[in-house]
Amino acid sequence: MRRLIRLFTIVSVVLFAGNNLHGQCEPDEDCIDIDEPGQMCPSKLDDATVNVEYSQVITIITPDVYEIPPAPPINVAFVTIDSVNNIPDGLTYEANADTLYAGEAYCILITGEPEKAGTYALSITVTPYIYFGNPPAIIPSFPVTDDTSVIVTVYEAAGLDPNRFHEFQVLPNIPNPFSDVTRIGFYTPFDDQVTLGIYNILGELLHEESLGFSPGEHYFEYDGHALLPGTYVYRVTNHNQFFTGKIVKARR
Repeated sequence: MRRLIRLFTIVSVVLFAGNNLHGQCEPDEDCIDIDEPGQMCPSKLDDATVNVEYSQVITIITPDVYEIPPAPPINVAFVTIDSVNNIPDGLTYEANADTLYAGEAYCILITGEPEKAGTYALSITVTPYIYFGNPPAIIPSFPVTDDTSVIVTVYEAAGLDPNRFHEFQVLPNIPNPFSDVTRIGFYTPFDDQVTLGIYNILGELLHEESLGFSPGEHYFEYDGHALLPGTYVYRVTNHNQFFTGKIVKARR
């Protein structure tokens, strides 16, 4: 297993565990320990949207040691969560265990409808339980609080029809006109493969990307800084539909 350089890093992989830990989820079997200090899958949380249902499962692999230099590595038996702060209002969090044992995989289910747009840097406190003495006994170490590098971004709803959340919807790009980067959004009510294509007015394909998405609102971030000023067409396609729209590249 990995060597945890700073205890703070394990905080980022257990960021959503709370006091009522009975999440109905299963760890992702494809989440592989790559010797990072506290492995988490996926590495980036999906963006959320105000008043739109949000759901995501995070798989975590708990580290077995940590260091507080210049002390030598300390073996960890398990980790517990004391508190999680600065979580977007409207979201709840549950894990499938309240004690995270070293070297084991767990999952955390995040659900709800966020109530306010913003970027939220989570502040959490954890207590590691370590092996101490000879023969070794398990004792709690000092609680540690840190603002983690894990950030949850919540966006304002961008024209979604709340009466059509059972349908695939595509949003106009913002900003439009744009100079460098524009965001093309869509909402999917189910897991789906979605493709973005950018075409010139002659119908020639200039850019294409295809990704798998979970249910919810998502955005393609299209970098069009190399385009000449003018009008272009975007096409968003899922498994059985496509939608088109115009984007305008402005002069700098």
